[in-house]
Amino acid sequence: MKTLIIYSHPNTGGHCAEILKSVVDELKNKKTDFLLLDLYKMKYDPVLHEDEHYTRGKYKISKRNKEIQKQITDAEKLIFIYPVWWNSMPAMMKGFIDRVFTAKFAFKFVNGYPIGLLKGRKAAVFITSGANNFFSWLIFRKRAAKIMKKDILQYCGIKTKVFQFGGALEFNEKSSLKIKKLVNKGLNWLY
Repeated sequence: MKTLIIYSHPNTGGHCAEILKSVVDELKNKKTDFLLLDLYKMKYDPVLHEDEHYTRGKYKISKRNKEIQKQITDAEKLIFIYPVWWNSMPAMMKGFIDRVFTAKFAFKFVNGYPIGLLKGRKAAVFITSGANNFFSWLIFRKRAAKIMKKDILQYCGIKTKVFQFGGALEFNEKSSLKIKKLVNKGLNWLY
């Protein structure tokens, strides 16, 4: 498997769903092998349990999360799709990151410095926001994008670019056309 899509949105319609549909359609058109993880449809448990917390020294990784780690290891390209809520990702996505991108899998510390262990991969992150892109930059300095790009994925060694769809308040035909352009831009960067 070359591409892994991680999707996190409870709504089956709207902006994120349209991004997912466009991504899947484009990958199928390009005959690109991919796997989709829809966290809500999977009923993924985002809660980091006490026995999974890596600072305890010896910690457990569930069978399901080990399978997902293997899928990430096998992937050359990662695609994340989710909305921005409260200037961050949904709790479902954050819990997924906490439980899957673990120490000794995604990163390690050498003399107190973090070293990313997932080098050689690229990730396109598609996020939607009710705020327009200018406002996101002006007020929040694109913090939501930086969290995933710099604080998580680049920390793990993954080359990442974020593609934000702002003003995602009402889904309509105009939104659909803009999303297709954004997806094309993102996939052209990724491939």
